[in-house]
Amino acid sequence: MTEHLSLRDAQLLTLNGQGFTFGAPISPATNPAIAQPTSVGHVIDRLGLLQIDSVNVFERAHYLPLFSRLGAYDKAELDSLTGGQHPSVIEYWAHEASFIRTENLPLYKWRMDAHRQKSIEDAKGNSWANQNREFLAWLKMEIETKGPLTNAQIDHDRKLRPAGKGGWWGWSDVKRGLEWLFLVGDLVSGGREGFSRRYASPEQILPMDVLERLNTANETDSRTALLTQAARTFRVATDKDLADYHRMKLDKVRPILQDLTDSGVLTRVKVEGWSEPTFAFSESLAQETPTAPSVPRTTVVSPFDPLVWFRPRTARLFGFEYRIEIYTPKERRLFGYYTLPILHDGRLVGRLDLKSDRKARLLLVQAAWHEPGLSKTEIRQAASALKRHLKEIQKWQRLDDVIIEPVGNLASFLA
Repeated sequence: MTEHLSLRDAQLLTLNGQGFTFGAPISPATNPAIAQPTSVGHVIDRLGLLQIDSVNVFERAHYLPLFSRLGAYDKAELDSLTGGQHPSVIEYWAHEASFIRTENLPLYKWRMDAHRQKSIEDAKGNSWANQNREFLAWLKMEIETKGPLTNAQIDHDRKLRPAGKGGWWGWSDVKRGLEWLFLVGDLVSGGREGFSRRYASPEQILPMDVLERLNTANETDSRTALLTQAARTFRVATDKDLADYHRMKLDKVRPILQDLTDSGVLTRVKVEGWSEPTFAFSESLAQETPTAPSVPRTTVVSPFDPLVWFRPRTARLFGFEYRIEIYTPKERRLFGYYTLPILHDGRLVGRLDLKSDRKARLLLVQAAWHEPGLSKTEIRQAASALKRHLKEIQKWQRLDDVIIEPVGNLASFLA
């Protein structure tokens, strides 16, 4: 018999899984899968990854999901987990470029192999990697001999890209080669200098047990582990939601989801208003009764947070149509350059266009919008909580004041 869930049940279960404060407080030692995260490491374990993005108009993407769950934490806590020999956290292409637990790197070996097969082992032999085998071998040897190194620390006559040559974000051949070697696992991340990745050979960075598991990783077992993690974090999700979490193709995902259902890890459910095949994490259905939050949590959410990164799910789950407009011409933007959704009382109630003006030491709210359909009372309540949250953001960013620009239908309630 298929269990039925209301849309509100699905929202609250998801917010529990994502690590926001809902229900009675539970000690992480008692049940870390349900408890509110209390540290950077706990959030990473709950989410499985932190997506990385270069945009720094407000704050870099990988720091924001931690702030949304922990409040004003010390960013150095995350930095301390990355880089050096045997780091706790390392980079790889998970959802997109992401921080993951180093011990989980072998779970992506199938992706490394697939990229290698697609490029250097293609039958026609006309890929960039195939045409640059000797150059790639030189780069790999340079890192093995002198690494870890950033792109800027490598001296080669192909370091500067010829004028007018496009593709690969305008990278030089050195940068392109390093990224390809990183993609297929011949190199790994050795941390960052500023925002520049340091490249290292696996032997320079990884613990022996991780190196061994990279050599023996099984594709089906790895995909199963990644899908299980996604289901545990989402709590309730469609097959497409789960496939997107670690960027897998549906034809690879569906047989594994069936196996997980047959074994009892997942339960097929029907969610109010959803038509696609939907699964719930069985343990959550048994242990978590969705309830109203004990302490309503108000926070901004990164555009690259797992709560909102798959836009069809965001619309289906919260009725929130969202897109980031950094690539939209200014005259065509609806809400602002870098808008962040506002989570309040377990719902997405609006969005803010934020900028940290570090030179003037100001937090700029360049636009503030509430969603249609909210009552005046709901808007005022959300605005009151958001004003307190903006002061928390200001202090976390080490800025002196908050400036509210008169743009958007929520701005007057915040001013």
